[in-house]
Amino acid sequence: MAEDGHRIVSVSVIQDTGTRVQLMFKAQGLKKKKSLVNSIVTVFKKPHHPSKLLANGRFKKFELKDTSFHFILEIRNSSEPRSVEVFHCDINRFPTRVNPESAKFEVLEPASGECFILLSLIKIDNLSTNWKEFMSDNGTVDAAEQSQ
Repeated sequence: MAEDGHRIVSVSVIQDTGTRVQLMFKAQGLKKKKSLVNSIVTVFKKPHHPSKLLANGRFKKFELKDTSFHFILEIRNSSEPRSVEVFHCDINRFPTRVNPESAKFEVLEPASGECFILLSLIKIDNLSTNWKEFMSDNGTVDAAEQSQ
């Protein structure tokens, strides 16, 4: 748990093809919005903001830039309607620059019921830097932490 009482979102690199990188964000208790219309639309067009895909989550802060990504996510507990858990993610410097306009989000819910958010981004420089290897070597995808 962070100093501000917020829980930290788990971040993993799923894939790096050289030009595109896919990140996975996990926050305990997250639920996918389930509707036929939403399912049909997201098959053909991935949203550029994940809020539309969440049943019980709301982003209080959402800043995706070419070098960084910061968000604060509130998740409502279904068993206690007034109970809200707050999660945050702070990636102060990506291993390479990305095109924030290329962001595509998807929320997946496996059989376990633990949802996660997938984020796909197009890299715009240092294409030879593999984010998956970077995370394996440094324990984080935040290049700012690696340089400290």
